[in-house]
Amino acid sequence: MSVPTNAPLKQHCRITELDSLRALAAINLVLFHFTHVYAVKFGFSTPLGGQWPFGAYGVMMFFILSGFVNSMSLMRRGKPRDFLAARLIRIVPLFYIAIVANLVICRAAPLNSDPISTPQFLANLTLMPRVFGYQCIDPVMWTLQVEMMFYVLLVALMRFGGLRNYFVGWGVLLFGSLTLCPTLDMLQASYGSTVWFAVGTAVRHLLALDFVPMFAIGFLLYQIKTNTGRLSLNLAGIVVAATIFHCIDHGKHNPAATMLITAVVAAAAWGSMPLLRFRALVYISGISYAVYLCHNNLGCVLMNTFDQAGVSPVACLLIVIVFSFSVGLIVTRRIEQPITRRLQAFYQRRYATT
Repeated sequence: MSVPTNAPLKQHCRITELDSLRALAAINLVLFHFTHVYAVKFGFSTPLGGQWPFGAYGVMMFFILSGFVNSMSLMRRGKPRDFLAARLIRIVPLFYIAIVANLVICRAAPLNSDPISTPQFLANLTLMPRVFGYQCIDPVMWTLQVEMMFYVLLVALMRFGGLRNYFVGWGVLLFGSLTLCPTLDMLQASYGSTVWFAVGTAVRHLLALDFVPMFAIGFLLYQIKTNTGRLSLNLAGIVVAATIFHCIDHGKHNPAATMLITAVVAAAAWGSMPLLRFRALVYISGISYAVYLCHNNLGCVLMNTFDQAGVSPVACLLIVIVFSFSVGLIVTRRIEQPITRRLQAFYQRRYATT
C-alpha cells in the first residue's frame, strides 16, 4: 500500500452537514450516558423502560469525522504550529475548567466510592491520564485523550512526509494496530504487571492504535474528496482500515454499522444529505464541546438527586438532558467563546509575522 502522491491538497470551507453529524454524535453520547451507563452503574429506583445502548457508534462516527475534518484543517492551514495552536486554544482552557469543576462535584456529591487522588488529578491535567496508568476524572474524557494523540500523529505524519506518501504513513500505524493491540490483549492476564507490558500499553495509548483505523478512514475520505491519489487505492485503504478495526475490537462493533457510518459521513462530506442542514443541529454542534465536558458527572449527580426524591425516571431523564444542553449553551457563550477569542487574538498578534 505504499503509493506516494504529489497531487495538490485542495482547500474546502466548513461543511455544514459534517457539523450536524457532530451534533448527532453529541446527542447520541448524552442519551447513552443518561440511559444505559447510568442504569448500569447507579440504577434507577424504578425501571426507565428503555435504554440507548449505541454510544460506541457515536464515538466511531466522531473519530471518522475527526479524521476528515482535522485533515482538512491541517491542509488548509499549511503550518502544523497553527493547526496545533488552534486545537489547543479550543480544547485546553475549557478542559482545565471542567477538570476542576469535576473535582469539586466528585468531592461535594460523590456517586463513586473511589476518591480522586492527587496523582490522578495531575495525570488528568496532561490530557493523557491513561498513558500514566490513571483513569479519567470524568470517564467520558477518554475520547479527548485519543483525539489529542491523533492531532500529534497527524502533525508528525505531515512533518515526516507521511501525508504525501500517506499509504506508507498510515500503513505503519495500521500495522501497529494490527500487531500490538491483539498481542497486548492476549498477554495481559499473564504479563499485565510487568514493566515491558506497561511500556507497550503506554505506546498503545500514545499512538491511539485502537482507533487509528477510524481516523484513517476519515483521512482517506478527505483524500477522495480532494481527488488526491487513485480512487481505487483510497477505497481499498478504507476497506483495509475497517477490516483491521474489526480484527482488534473483539466484536464490540457491528461491521454493517461501520459501513453505514462511513457511508453517512461520505454523503455528508459531499453535501448529499440536505436533512443535515437543519439549523437546530448546526446550533447544537456549536455547543457540543461544552456539552461533552459538562454533562456526565454533573448530570448523573442531578439525576440521582431527583431519582432519590421520587421523581419518575423519564422525568429525571428529560430534566438532565435539558439541563445539560442549557449548561453547554451557557458555558459556550460565557466562558468558551470569550476565552477562545482572546487567545486567538493573542496568538495572531504574537505569531502573525513568524
